[in-house]
Amino acid sequence: MPSSTSNSDRTALANTDDAATKQSVQRATLILILIMSGVLVGAELSARFLFPHISQIQRRIDEDQRQVLGFREPSRNAQPFILLVGNSLLLRGLDYPAIQAEFPDAHVVRYVIENTSFFDWYYGLDHLFRLGIRPTRVVLCLNPGQTITREILGDYSAHYLFDTRDLLAVARDAGLDTTQTSNLFFAHWSSFYASRATIRNYLINVADPPYASALHELARIPQPLPPESQMIAIARARLRAINELCRRNGSDFIFLVPPSLSNLDEVLTKAAALENVKVTVPLPAGTVGAEYFRVDGFHLNDKGATLFTRKLARELRLGMTLRQ
Repeated sequence: MPSSTSNSDRTALANTDDAATKQSVQRATLILILIMSGVLVGAELSARFLFPHISQIQRRIDEDQRQVLGFREPSRNAQPFILLVGNSLLLRGLDYPAIQAEFPDAHVVRYVIENTSFFDWYYGLDHLFRLGIRPTRVVLCLNPGQTITREILGDYSAHYLFDTRDLLAVARDAGLDTTQTSNLFFAHWSSFYASRATIRNYLINVADPPYASALHELARIPQPLPPESQMIAIARARLRAINELCRRNGSDFIFLVPPSLSNLDEVLTKAAALENVKVTVPLPAGTVGAEYFRVDGFHLNDKGATLFTRKLARELRLGMTLRQ
């Protein structure tokens, strides 16, 4: 029969082994947590500081944002301040240096984020107003589909355009589910989480350009539009809301209709007229042909941008003269 002494020795040895195992597990867990934390911190810092240096698109968006935010300083507002906002239609259609040269007595600032739509800019402008930015005139450039859609740029806009207090309202207007809504809150505070899709697209463009081009072509397939009467009703409500938002904050609002090869411009001009919202159509449908557009038939080429910019500058100048 084993002695009590040997039993005690075995028990002590087993306890020692358990303690050592527990310490090893704790040490491994701590190391894993530290590694994961380091990876997350590295990803966040890279998204904030490294990615803008290697991505021309992100660098341009950051520069646009810096210029806009610079007008929180009262001394910058001595001259009229014209803020042009929109997506790639404005980016490709506007000769930015040329229109700035057309207004030597005013600050003309562009703020463009690709793939944005109405709700991106409605809440984005509301956020800018809360920051104390007061343009003399706000010019929003969207086509009919982008004006009536419920879609937003999602996580990216949550970080770059939306105010924290507006995230639930954005989710409601965009028809997001609970998972998508929670993503907005994560993206609002994390540059990496907000930019992860943009970073992925950049890597795909670098690694496999033909595959990236195919994805871009699929993304450009337009969604079917509702009947004209329904489009006008939706556009009326949205133009009324954004016009009132700008008016409350002391800014004139102009809705800029970009050139198109379709005949849907009248939807927006009718909606604007019914709500007494200022609208400008520098190049109405039918006045320019396919030779003024890029291969995609959607964005203006350099020739089209030159003409569009010249016409837009003339109408903005006339509007400022009448206002004065």
